[in-house]
Amino acid sequence: MAASRPTILDLVHSLNPEERAVAGTCPLCQQAIPHEVSDAVLKRIAQREREQSAALDQRMRDAVAAAESESRANFELQTRAAEAALAAKFAEVDESRRRAEAEIATLRAEQDAHAAEKLAAMREAFEREKTVALQAIETKAFEDKQRMAAKIADMQRQLENKTAQDLGYGPEVDLFEALKGEFPEDRIVRVEKGAAGADVVHDIYHNGRQCGRIVYDSKNSSQWRNDYVSKLRADQTDAKADHAVLCTKSFPSGHKELTAQDGVLIVSPQRVAVLAAILRRHVVQSATLRLGNEARAQKTEALYDFIMSEQCRNILTSISIQTEDMTDIDAKEMKAHQALWKKRAELIRNVQRAHGDLSFEIERIIGVSGNRTASDE
Repeated sequence: MAASRPTILDLVHSLNPEERAVAGTCPLCQQAIPHEVSDAVLKRIAQREREQSAALDQRMRDAVAAAESESRANFELQTRAAEAALAAKFAEVDESRRRAEAEIATLRAEQDAHAAEKLAAMREAFEREKTVALQAIETKAFEDKQRMAAKIADMQRQLENKTAQDLGYGPEVDLFEALKGEFPEDRIVRVEKGAAGADVVHDIYHNGRQCGRIVYDSKNSSQWRNDYVSKLRADQTDAKADHAVLCTKSFPSGHKELTAQDGVLIVSPQRVAVLAAILRRHVVQSATLRLGNEARAQKTEALYDFIMSEQCRNILTSISIQTEDMTDIDAKEMKAHQALWKKRAELIRNVQRAHGDLSFEIERIIGVSGNRTASDE
């Protein structure tokens, strides 16, 4: 705040005593007056100046207070206006958010409806394809059984004219033909009589690439010999085969239809095709999963344990019984085709269900667990 203007009294008081002693002049009119009068005048003047100064100070304080009040009022008005504008902006943003949420909900509903429609169409197409596939499977199964029945009848006619020497060689030929008919996509070779190695070498192919190998020996002897196993085991090692199968009518003491000895599977001719299909699936899946030797050995051991189990025996027995029934029906069909059609269809479905049960168990052992092993590695 600026310094106040000096008053008359301040000027008088600023004089030294000698100067004040001669001061007998009126400060207003410059007339000579007594000292007492001069002092009184000076006092009145000083009093008036103080009053004026006090009034001026009061006016200034009042003006400052008024300015502060007006500034505070303006600030409050501006604050309320800003709050109102901000509230309006918030309301606009909230409305925009609600509109966006409504649009998102609409889009989601449209997407869900489209997805449901697409899923329904896919299901319908899948059902159509499944129906067509099942019909094709049933048709192919019937045609295969027809061909098999004709082939069996032809073989039976040929067997009637064979010599004893031919009978020793015949099962090998039958096994070779059965495997060729069952797995046309694979390379199956019959080793010439007298040549070293197994009777039949089965190279398994998947997607044009060789996955593995199975070797087979076929015996028609009525007496079991342990050297059948040792010989085929050596042939398996030489051929670097994944599995070795001995197809025979005679079995070690206490066994029949299907057993294992020293890593060689021993099976009856009636069950060799089903067993070959199981082993082929194992080889393909092991190759697809790229299992190491240790993991492959573990899966093979688990597979052999299942093949030797009572559950697998029951399934194979069911398949064998159904197959025999179908063979009998096919033979009789030559005389009464129409009368036996319904029965054959029922048996085909039974065999397919048995195959499904068998495939499920094989998938459980070498499929699901195999995937877990591959991921662990």
